[in-house]
Amino acid sequence: MNFDSRPPAAPGTARGLRIGLRADASPRIGGGHVMRCLALSEALRRRGAKVFLLGRAARPAWLRAQLDDQGLPVLPGPDDPDELVAVAREMCLDAVVLDSHTLPPECSAALRAAGIVIAALVDGTARAQEADLYVDQSPGGRDIGTTFPEGARRLGGYRHALIRDAVLAARRRPNRPIVNPSTPAHVLCFFGATDPYGGVPVAVRALLATGAPLRLTAVAAGPEQARVIEALPTGPAQRICVVEPVAHLPELARTADLVVTAAGSSVLDLLCIGCAVAVVTVTASQHPVYEAVLGDGLVAGLGSLEELRAAGAAPDDGVARLRRLLTHPTERAELARRGAEAVDGQGCSRVAGILVDLIGGRRG
Repeated sequence: MNFDSRPPAAPGTARGLRIGLRADASPRIGGGHVMRCLALSEALRRRGAKVFLLGRAARPAWLRAQLDDQGLPVLPGPDDPDELVAVAREMCLDAVVLDSHTLPPECSAALRAAGIVIAALVDGTARAQEADLYVDQSPGGRDIGTTFPEGARRLGGYRHALIRDAVLAARRRPNRPIVNPSTPAHVLCFFGATDPYGGVPVAVRALLATGAPLRLTAVAAGPEQARVIEALPTGPAQRICVVEPVAHLPELARTADLVVTAAGSSVLDLLCIGCAVAVVTVTASQHPVYEAVLGDGLVAGLGSLEELRAAGAAPDDGVARLRRLLTHPTERAELARRGAEAVDGQGCSRVAGILVDLIGGRRG
């Protein structure tokens, strides 16, 4: 299997760093793992490293387009430990970054035994992966209850959130003017490109149930979902624009007065941009993220998707919170300010610097 036409450097010959990112994407699991690997790759490449994505990322199409635009090579990423070690050796990789909830822990153990530096991107639990560096992507950097290998480093908290360059480019200027309270708020509602739990129609119905004037941009996962959203009755001064999943979501979020979304990793992007965010949990695994950002006062909490769905058009607690946000610009502005202060967008640079230092120490 030939991954690079150049011959490996001779012993003692200086060469650039070579780093593999092991992550997968699909319509079922979404593109979050690959997206944050893409964010880290931007910082690593600025440091002169040659970076490869090892995994399956042919779909969703919008994600593959972003990988192509960035020029990040996508190569096979085996799940078998021996095969993954063979790939890493043939590619002369100095380090492998693992970002997966399903990859067998034997993979990290085999790679470390082969002398390859391992970084693991984790979300509240290391899932028995062995690594030299752990980056805990759970907001707030809560303890993940893991026994780390001797000498392993752990980075956590908002300072180490992996934020893409496109998100940094969309950051709002400080002290953004507060809109006139009589002006309908512009709301962006999205639950990922695939929205497997049907969150957008539920959230849109709750927003409309507030009765407050608004301009709503809803990101529909497909034609059927778009038809459901467009059929929802609107009140006076309520307008809905339904769009397909877009690559320029950070720019779209930048123009919104309020963003309603799931309590996933994209919340960190939105906080970095300086958005006022209202979050919903769509799975039990999102509860730690939800509780962390809510407890830190960075978002408005709307509860679970099932709770919001069960309420229908009734004015329950979630609808009441949305109405207050829609009608109180100063509260939205305060949320946005706190979020932007917490997530400064330099996490990738910090993580990349430490990973490069670990590789240098191993080489030395």
